[in-house]
Amino acid sequence: MLTVSTRLISYLSISLGVKVTHYILIADQKPNKVLISVPNLYLYEKTRSSEQTSRRYSNVISMFYRFLSTQEKYSAIELADYHTAVDNKDIRRWQVARQVERVRKGSTKPSSATIFDDATIVLNFFAWAKESGFTTNVKIAFKTWIANFRSETLLSYIRKQSSVRINGDPIRVLDREARQKRQLDLITNDEIKLLLQSYPDPVYATLFCMGLATALRPLELCAFPYAGTDKNKHIIPYSSMPDDHRQFSYTLVGKGRKVRTVKIPAYALRDIEDSYTKNEYPRRKRKYEVRYGKPCPPSILFLNSEGEPITPKMISDCTTYARKLAHRKDSSFRLSNNFYQARHWWPTMMMIQHHGESLMSSAADVLDAAFAQVLMNQMGHSKLATTYKHYLDLARVLTMTRQGHVNEIISEDFNIHAQIGNLA
Repeated sequence: MLTVSTRLISYLSISLGVKVTHYILIADQKPNKVLISVPNLYLYEKTRSSEQTSRRYSNVISMFYRFLSTQEKYSAIELADYHTAVDNKDIRRWQVARQVERVRKGSTKPSSATIFDDATIVLNFFAWAKESGFTTNVKIAFKTWIANFRSETLLSYIRKQSSVRINGDPIRVLDREARQKRQLDLITNDEIKLLLQSYPDPVYATLFCMGLATALRPLELCAFPYAGTDKNKHIIPYSSMPDDHRQFSYTLVGKGRKVRTVKIPAYALRDIEDSYTKNEYPRRKRKYEVRYGKPCPPSILFLNSEGEPITPKMISDCTTYARKLAHRKDSSFRLSNNFYQARHWWPTMMMIQHHGESLMSSAADVLDAAFAQVLMNQMGHSKLATTYKHYLDLARVLTMTRQGHVNEIISEDFNIHAQIGNLA
């Protein structure tokens, strides 16, 4: 099988005149390392605005290319020309091969939904290739790339290839297990407290609390400054800010390079100063200067213990470690909890506060456009009705699990501390 690795690169784009960052695919064809040009052009064109998106797309496409290298059809085709030979059947065979391996292992991952989503990423890559003038045999308009895992013929084939000797549909069983493991409720108060105590570095606990208070994405949290400029010049350490303000506007560049202005509650800035800026930041700032040979710029606030700027991947990795530690401390802590629970917590609580006792009635189903607009802007979403419906459903689930005590869930003065108590 072909060895394909991904690598994050940053460089000055001649055509754009700005620095860009994205992942690239590199094939190991001993004794040479070969850049896979067409996918790399796609990653530049479509994913340079989001490092997380670039990582995901590059991983999926590299996985697909590795699969192609195992097929007899591609044994006489140069790697750089793979895209010219790919057709809809190849994408479908890849899905089936992943399902066969999954059933063979008896694993819940990747789920059928994930396999389909990954195939969609590959299809979109070839749609871009066709639009960009590259030769490909993939027919974008035809759904022949989709593997129908409900087909009895295909199920029989998968059972045979995976050597499964059981009655029933192993795919359906595994998907059901995957859904059961998926979190349907928000992280609880006790889980929040335990997770915060389990982070080995306090900067991540600070970031999680800020996520609870703002619904910002990890990438957006990482970019929050020590001191802002231009429209954000009022963003400075809390002790230097006006003490008569309950919230502050913050303009950011979010996912897809979209600019929006969100609200940052004053208490969230106070928490950052009390838990991180006062005691941790000065020492880490000095380590940054030693590491990089220059003073830490005011555009960077969150640093790890070694003076490195926090990245979304660092947040993900450290949260994975912290949740395992939390689970060892208390087996009731759900391993399905992740950092994104902070992002979902804020809009759910706001939905409960906004509707109050009417949350469980049909009246709440009527779209409140003004309120939905507030949610959509804070979250950085583009679909008003979808955002509203999603968090309405989640708020109802949460309310039902707490036996309908709506007034006990959140106070009128929206504050994360009023919800989960003392975080210390």
